[in-house]
Amino acid sequence: MTKLQDVVQIKLDQPKSSKPTTPTKAFQMRLSENKSLVVYNYVNGYILDALLKAVFNDVN
Repeated sequence: MTKLQDVVQIKLDQPKSSKPTTPTKAFQMRLSENKSLVVYNYVNGYILDALLKAVFNDVN
């Protein structure tokens, strides 16, 4: 059998000044009169994907 390689995530140290420590608003969209969608930077990709699929569930 072929031996499969392990996948290991590596995170390198980065200077703290390279990005802000607090999230800021990336965009805001009004969905209806009483609802609006606010997305902040540093949102995880899978969360943003699920959010957009829930908002735009009728779009192919």
